Amino acid sequence: MEPVVEIAGVSKLFSGTPVLQDCDLRLEPGRVHGLVGPGGSGKTLILKTLSTLLRPDSGSVILFGTTVDYGDRDGLRALRDRIGVQFQNLALFDFLNVFDNVAFPLVMTPDPPPTDEIDQRVHEALVEVGLPETAHLRLPELSGGMQRRVALARAAISGADLMVFDDPTGGLDPVFSSRIFVLIGELQERTGSTVVLASHDVDRMTRICGRFHVMDQGRRIYSGNIEDGRESEDRRIRTFLTVEA
Repeated sequence: MEPVVEIAGVSKLFSGTPVLQDCDLRLEPGRVHGLVGPGGSGKTLILKTLSTLLRPDSGSVILFGTTVDYGDRDGLRALRDRIGVQFQNLALFDFLNVFDNVAFPLVMTPDPPPTDEIDQRVHEALVEVGLPETAHLRLPELSGGMQRRVALARAAISGADLMVFDDPTGGLDPVFSSRIFVLIGELQERTGSTVVLASHDVDRMTRICGRFHVMDQGRRIYSGNIEDGRESEDRRIRTFLTVEA
């Protein structure tokens, strides 16, 4: 089965310090992948790499069977149109209301859907994250947890082939954290998309993630199911898959 993402030998330095080191990662299609590891292990950077938002210093990135060419702007846009992203800083626009933030990925496509279709899809996305009455509100009127749910709705609205979530439940209470993971799982089942999410909440991740990838010191040190990982001879792998990293 051809992977949706294949990262091979990727390295990246910042100010001369290696943050990704000869890192490999394969994401098979149609499943939820969990990315775990300690803070600073490279989880966010590998997510930015597979989203084409970070250009590695060396190595290759293959998405949907196509090797990423960072000099091909049209090619990059075509790949990015197939990826939905929610990162830790959310990247919401505080000058737009909730509706326009969620609609943004649809409006910015080369061939936007009709207005009535956008209206319907935004409403459905907000209903899914439990915020149907917030479309007219601006970000300062929302709590941090509500803003995270708006970001989730925006990442999911395009029905992208690959959806990327970095700490999707940060700042949420346990009840809403569980709900967000359920929503991500339901989203994947409904769309058949490939999902990769980074989180420290291993217990809740096990409910939706069929495959786990462990990062440490800029490298992927494990890929597989959680049962095998918890029996690994490598103490780091056992630790990251058993308790919060």
